[in-house]
Amino acid sequence: MSPEFTEQFEAHLRSKLIPFWSRLRDEEFGGYFGKVGFDLTCYKKATKNTVQTSRILYFFSESALMLDDEECRKNADHAYTFLESHGIDSEYGGLFWSLTFSGEVEDPIKSSFAFAYGILALVSYYRLTKKEVALEHARNLYRLIELHFADTIGYREVLSSDFQSNPYEIHRFSKGEYSGEKTMNTLLHLLEAYHSLYLVDPSEELLGRIRSIQTLFLTHIRRSDKKGLAMYFDSSMNQASDYRSYGHEIEASWMVANSLCGLPSHEDDQSILSLCDELAADVYNEAFVADSLMDEIHSPKVRRRRGHWIQAEAVMGFCHAYGRNTHLTHYRDAVQTIWDFIQKHLVDKRENGEWFYVVDQDGTITEPHAVVWPWKGPYNNGRMCLTLMSNQYGI
Repeated sequence: MSPEFTEQFEAHLRSKLIPFWSRLRDEEFGGYFGKVGFDLTCYKKATKNTVQTSRILYFFSESALMLDDEECRKNADHAYTFLESHGIDSEYGGLFWSLTFSGEVEDPIKSSFAFAYGILALVSYYRLTKKEVALEHARNLYRLIELHFADTIGYREVLSSDFQSNPYEIHRFSKGEYSGEKTMNTLLHLLEAYHSLYLVDPSEELLGRIRSIQTLFLTHIRRSDKKGLAMYFDSSMNQASDYRSYGHEIEASWMVANSLCGLPSHEDDQSILSLCDELAADVYNEAFVADSLMDEIHSPKVRRRRGHWIQAEAVMGFCHAYGRNTHLTHYRDAVQTIWDFIQKHLVDKRENGEWFYVVDQDGTITEPHAVVWPWKGPYNNGRMCLTLMSNQYGI
């Protein structure tokens, strides 16, 4: 990657992302304000979701580590204090799903998806601060996932606050009529979380759980026609719908490959890397349209959507694909093209703006979503900037 290209990502991180999220610090009740409307109105009494809080904690921890920035460290401290004080269930353990603006429990449901982000954030914060209590919180979330959510195959999605019952909330992570009892997305982020924990606190047990999730991508998550990944499954990890998400596929193409880094070699490593290469190629050939990445395929409307996180993951995915296959220069070109699309159409040029949630393939805003809400934090675009600043792909 040229120094000039790398510098663009650092400049964007410093001038756009960090200032935007820093302004959302709630100095009265702690944490960060949970919603900013499309018109940039900040809703100070909006829900504070623990996934969103964890993403903010991850973002500021990683930014502080990368930039050696004291203000980012203070912002990470602020997010951690709120998560520890209000998000962790002192009675049964684990993270609540959501809190009120003042830190009261709003939705006590326990989610393996939320726990995965909790582990990821707490490990980043531990790497930043070396606070053993943060690492112990991450270990506890891992233990609770394995004790309560691990199934005969895969992982359950949600359980009651005391972990004793399954509310069968298959629509919590659904896409319209597409849903299932288990999801690829949760497995992907459990893999990311477990890998991050292993790198700071390795154990044979944890390594075994990482390997089992990697194997699921080869045996169950890869579609039977070998065209992409299944997203929704029944309790036995049988494909439950034909829903296909190019955003999740390009995200998986680099995250699954990245989960091999720092691990002992294994006989399945090459098969995993081959799967990741196939995913990147399929997404490039089928979904790289109009200088950007298509979200989904199920209707003319969604085929025109260009979600902010999908474009960030496309930059990441094609960077990794080029890094693994430097003779495939079309991936390198795609990175530049999508980054140009992001800067032209997704980056909010308004004062105090960040990124729009979604635009049309021609850059038109046809769905004026909030720019901050429980499903939009600084995880995807922040991680993109931080990763590409590391200058390891030769683009």
